[in-house]
Amino acid sequence: MAEPKVNVIRREDQPGVLYLEFDSPDNMNSFSSGLWLQFITQLRAARRDDSVRVVVLRGAGTEAFSSGLNIDELQTLSTDDDYAYFYTLGLEIRECIFAMEKPVIAAVKGFCLGGGLELALCCDLVYAADNARFGLPEMGIGLLPGCGGGIHLPQKLPVNRAFEMILFSEQITAEEAHEWGFVNKVFPLDEFDAKLDKIIARILRKAPCAVKALKDLMRHTSVTVDESAALQAERKYAVDLMHTEDFHEAVSAFLEKRYPVFKGK
Repeated sequence: MAEPKVNVIRREDQPGVLYLEFDSPDNMNSFSSGLWLQFITQLRAARRDDSVRVVVLRGAGTEAFSSGLNIDELQTLSTDDDYAYFYTLGLEIRECIFAMEKPVIAAVKGFCLGGGLELALCCDLVYAADNARFGLPEMGIGLLPGCGGGIHLPQKLPVNRAFEMILFSEQITAEEAHEWGFVNKVFPLDEFDAKLDKIIARILRKAPCAVKALKDLMRHTSVTVDESAALQAERKYAVDLMHTEDFHEAVSAFLEKRYPVFKGK
């Protein structure tokens, strides 16, 4: 059986983009504690790396983004310390994504279940292939979603709809997830990578300072759900961004009818 791992991928034709790929082919890219530790390490490194402007999370192959926590490993848990350790890893991953000062994209092909969906719900953007299926099956084994799914899904859906989806371990299609609002767009599987490349190229043309500010503002509204803090952040960035070189470059480029060249300053 292949050892679960996180593949770290940089493409020469996409400077600024970091792909973190869950690779556990024997069990639909499920999450082991070892894989999560690798993932946390790479998220922390990406946050500190100024050359990274976009982080893309995906599963190896086309069968699954991730089927969630590895059931075999779950069966080995027996003490409060065991349970707390798994929960702490999940919490750390969420905090790493929320603290990332650059967009994080979930690129979903195939099954996105349990911890896989909970992870996708933490991302700034979610794009799905038409073979994707989403669900939180934890109630089926007597658990609640333990990596934020029970908190974040009701922020994306009406509370009663989220309750029903979790209660009955419903799986929904990519099109349903798009209609309900927690998937941005759905693309045919054979076109997915090319479509995603175009979206990433559009992000890379944006001013890094403004993207960073947007990420922080959205964190206030979707994570802390604190309107006063969100308004303070909005006012701060509405004023501060006007002092950046990128803002003035963007204005000049608009007037000169050319693409701006941003420096992140």
